[in-house]
Amino acid sequence: MDLQAFFRNEVKPALGCTEPACVALAAAAAARQLGSSLERIHLRLSANIAKNGMHVGIPGAPGLRGNLLAAALGALAGEPDKGLLVLERVAPQDVAAAKALLEAGAVSMEIAHDVPAVYAEAELTGRDGRSASAVVAFAHDFLHEVRREGRVVSRADEAQSGRSDLPSYIKDLSRLSFGQIWSMAESIDEGLQAFLLHGAAMNLKVAEEGLASPWGLGIGHGLRQCGPANDLLWDIKAWSAAAADVRMAGGSQAVMSSAGSGNHGLTAIIPPALYARASGCDDRALSEALALSHLVTGYIKARTGKLTPVCGCSVAAGSGAAAALTRLSGGTPRQAEAAIGNVLSAVLGMICDGAKASCALKVSTAAGEAFTAAKLALRGAGISDRQGVIGLDFSENARVVGELSSLGFGAVDGVILRLLDSTN
Repeated sequence: MDLQAFFRNEVKPALGCTEPACVALAAAAAARQLGSSLERIHLRLSANIAKNGMHVGIPGAPGLRGNLLAAALGALAGEPDKGLLVLERVAPQDVAAAKALLEAGAVSMEIAHDVPAVYAEAELTGRDGRSASAVVAFAHDFLHEVRREGRVVSRADEAQSGRSDLPSYIKDLSRLSFGQIWSMAESIDEGLQAFLLHGAAMNLKVAEEGLASPWGLGIGHGLRQCGPANDLLWDIKAWSAAAADVRMAGGSQAVMSSAGSGNHGLTAIIPPALYARASGCDDRALSEALALSHLVTGYIKARTGKLTPVCGCSVAAGSGAAAALTRLSGGTPRQAEAAIGNVLSAVLGMICDGAKASCALKVSTAAGEAFTAAKLALRGAGISDRQGVIGLDFSENARVVGELSSLGFGAVDGVILRLLDSTN
């Protein structure tokens, strides 16, 4: 398996929620081709992109939310070459101009059917009637096609990019046993070690912002204020929630993502990073644990898909964090598998009803359950045989989670979108 390709593509900095960032990227790429003053924007989004971007804060636009605003900001001030950091340089005057577009009814959206789960198409029309469009598909930062006046300017080769199917490094990962994944984490080189530690520092820095003052719903700040002092479980819950508070409220600080999601990155990274700090683990031990966390997260996401009806922060990143915490605690691969079984048994039914401020509660829950699951497994408590649909074998558990997500929860996204529309 190509570890470098895995970490290069699956673990990267992201500014704000990745779904609106995907929308902003499409709009920014189209705007670069427009060649005239912008008059209107029309979006065609997959159901999952629409759901996850409907109520989430947008970086650089305090108090403002949603895919329509992200599209307007992307078209007016986005930098498409920056990928998921497309809105990094948004200024107050850009926010004012974007709000004016929305208030004029110049930004519209429809749900696109029979498209990949990750799909955002932005069509821009200028005041002189010129048009340009761009499609981001298959991955949140993969610019699939750009058109000017209906003519193709650029189109990625899906077969060459690997985006039309699972990338080769994910296919290779999916064939590995848990023991092989555990061993693979030991093989990271110094460059990957530095990169993983940098990601931990990034996410902890964002958490500090959310602990210092209440962002969004103030979950992390509140947990810090009301929780017991010097309690690692409580700290893990508070720090993880605080980082999600900042991110979901539209904070301008980038986080290190995992499997295409910033909140996955927070859940996969912050618990082991805090444990390592509290326990005096060295950088090598922490970096190997972080590598394991990302690999487990990516393995499960390969089974469920990038965007799902189940909360990936809980089932995927929560599993990654549980494995990492077990490793840092001196546990064995078998104990880590048991920890994953414990956390899945606790959070398997958690649904994803879109990205929003209250995701901080889910991130906090997943992070806390990961810590508890690891501690139980290290003491021989919890999952030791099949309990319901979850057992001890990691590969089988990942298959079950994937089947439940794609088949068992197949109608959930449609119902959630209808409910979100009815309450908007």
